[in-house]
Amino acid sequence: MKALVLGSGAREHALAKKIGESSRCERVFCHPGNAGLFRDRIEKANLPRAAGAVEVARFCQENAIELAVVGPETLLGQGYADELRRAGVRVVGPNSSAARLETSKLFAKEFMGEFGIPTAPHMVVHSWEELTGFTLSRFPLVLKYDGLAAGKGVVIASSAADIVAFAQRVFKDAEFGKPPHTILIEDFVDGTEISYIGLCDGECFVALESATDYKRIFDDGEGPNTGGMGAVSPSPFLTSDLKAVIEETIVAPIVRGLKTRKLAYNGALFIGLMISRGRPLVLEFNVRFGDPETQAILMRLESDLVDLLWATADGKLSALPPPLWSKDMSVYVVATAEGYPGKPTGGDTIQGLESTLHSSQLFSAGIDKLGDSWVTGGGRILGVGAKAATVASAREIAYKSLSNIGWRGMHFRTDIGKGI
Repeated sequence: MKALVLGSGAREHALAKKIGESSRCERVFCHPGNAGLFRDRIEKANLPRAAGAVEVARFCQENAIELAVVGPETLLGQGYADELRRAGVRVVGPNSSAARLETSKLFAKEFMGEFGIPTAPHMVVHSWEELTGFTLSRFPLVLKYDGLAAGKGVVIASSAADIVAFAQRVFKDAEFGKPPHTILIEDFVDGTEISYIGLCDGECFVALESATDYKRIFDDGEGPNTGGMGAVSPSPFLTSDLKAVIEETIVAPIVRGLKTRKLAYNGALFIGLMISRGRPLVLEFNVRFGDPETQAILMRLESDLVDLLWATADGKLSALPPPLWSKDMSVYVVATAEGYPGKPTGGDTIQGLESTLHSSQLFSAGIDKLGDSWVTGGGRILGVGAKAATVASAREIAYKSLSNIGWRGMHFRTDIGKGI
């Protein structure tokens, strides 16, 4: 069979590479991809970079694509999965209605409230006046932009000045577009974060291995949030008892809610959890594979990924045996362009891209080709991961590989997996 992965980042690189390793897969395409991932025997789809859903569906029909994986949440929100299904393609990715679990934080909060899914209390504001006039006797609190914001729409406010600064970004600087805007104000919940990712076909949820990601730009959790600076798998914080509680109090109500609301969901479901005083609370939903968690998780998958994706698209997950996983631990480290996550630079020559050690894996995100040179495209440029019997060993391999690569202003955290 032939497969298509939609997206351009390291997550899509990892998915396409793993799909291509399946004995069931004849060819795997990616669109739009990035120059770096096409080094990995992944084919470039013959489509304009900004191809709409109808064009992508036509490409699938003309090229006998049987399975499509929609990576980015923006495409899911725009109905790409809906259009591909209408064209007769098996799709891993929910329809646009179900995608609101991620594309609208308010929709997600209302969904959780209706079906008794534990989450932090919140209130909603819609204007500069409401947000800057909000008073609270205690800090910190969490401010969330309702729509998609590429990982930059959540702020932990420690003072009234932080609230004003966020209001400035939203209502004055129009960082997230033109109004109207909706902001959620949540109680801050302290604890340990776990990324609980699985495949869901609307009737059944199959958990993948767990992961913990590192969201802040600097070591020790300092600096602004990013799309993710690294991950380890499995999460060192997930016990079998805690997993049972998550399945009972969070996963089961989610599946019940999808069925009750008749939300067609055939895709990956990322549940961002905070474990606070031993109790799991939902921070957010992502309606697709996480990035960078997917890279760390797929390095440990021993089952055929195509089997899992096919069953997800067909609504037959319950017929599969549980997926098999390596007992090794994995560590994945992200390297970014100078200025990320604010105003990253691009066009810098990348040195050492071909020198990644055989014992590690490199997944590209913001890599372009200029003549015979590899250059940075801005943002998160690439990530290097490794698996080993211990986190310390996997860290050593990953960081050794990363040390052979460089460009002007290259930045990465040095503490991914440290102390685990």
